[in-house]
Amino acid sequence: MSAGGEGAFRTYAGLAAVGSGVALGLAAWLPDTEASRAVALSAVALAVVTGAVGLGLKRRAVRRDLNGALKVVALVFGMRAVGVALGLMWVVRRDLDALAFVAGFFGTYLVLQSVELGYVMAASRHAARGGE
Repeated sequence: MSAGGEGAFRTYAGLAAVGSGVALGLAAWLPDTEASRAVALSAVALAVVTGAVGLGLKRRAVRRDLNGALKVVALVFGMRAVGVALGLMWVVRRDLDALAFVAGFFGTYLVLQSVELGYVMAASRHAARGGE
């Protein structure tokens, strides 16, 4: 990847880190009970981990070709879907706060998915200008 492509990745990785930090802070501060707080933090952590994996896989795919990056979008979506299903089963089986889990995961997911798609679009524009 060219220097411009690396700069774009660093920018979007920084945005993802800030979004993750804000999400973790909100999950630690907003829930009323300790149990809800733990569930929300677990959900945010799941979203952050899958987001980091997703951004890394997209970076790798963009280096090769942009069609590969779109395939990675589908792969990461599937990975997140499995993570959410398993997380919700864990929450329901333990009779924990499902709303805290859903809000924590999907609130974080929305931010991180926007960052990931922004990165892919920026890399696409960079490649179209002949940067890669």
